Amino acid sequence: MTRKGLFVFVGIALAAVAILVAAHLVLPVRQTWTVNRILHYGWEGVVAAAAAGGCLWLMWPRPKTGRRDEQREQARRRLIVLVGTIMAAVLLVVFAEIHRETASHRRLSGRAVEDLAAIAKAIDAYAADHNGDRPESAVDLVPKYLEASRLYYAYRFGPEPAEPPADPAAENAEKPTYDLVKQAPPPPGTGKRVEARLTAYLRAGYAWAPLTAVLDKDGRARIAGEDEVRPFEKKAEEDQD
Repeated sequence: MTRKGLFVFVGIALAAVAILVAAHLVLPVRQTWTVNRILHYGWEGVVAAAAAGGCLWLMWPRPKTGRRDEQREQARRRLIVLVGTIMAAVLLVVFAEIHRETASHRRLSGRAVEDLAAIAKAIDAYAADHNGDRPESAVDLVPKYLEASRLYYAYRFGPEPAEPPADPAAENAEKPTYDLVKQAPPPPGTGKRVEARLTAYLRAGYAWAPLTAVLDKDGRARIAGEDEVRPFEKKAEEDQD
């Protein structure tokens, strides 16, 4: 590859990076599920293409020359392409993950948090009518204390929005998107249950990044990492088995 060709190669790679970074900064992350997916896959596709192109160029056979200075120049150009490819791939991956997490956070911090706030009020109303006892499951809040649709975030805001089940208690109804928490799983080796700090949480499913919406005991709804609710998910699976 000539010096001019090298500059063209690097220029194209930098232009692709600049375009995708600008798309992340300019396009609103509140776009539809499909638009965000396409943008994210576009990032991943360019990363794969850049890595494959750089490796192919490095391994492509070249005519040997007896001049040591030309060999050194070729080695230097290969090193430039390799370093440039790695930097472009890392930058694209970083921005792809930033977009994925930002889009997931924005998606959950709207209606998901509103649903949790409604669930918190419904739990308080239920407790007032039942001597302070909390419901065993979120389904017990419907229909007297909470609209059924509030329990089905995944139905209303998934890739293909659909009407949620009208009766969550029906035998063939899908499981609600939100789960209530009564006790935390016991610490390893203790076997003792401890009071849970969380009241309810959203089952992550339509968020790309490992995020979920949780409801604290004080009634505050927030976005948390998946690791905070994973123990409760595990306990729910064990209870089902």
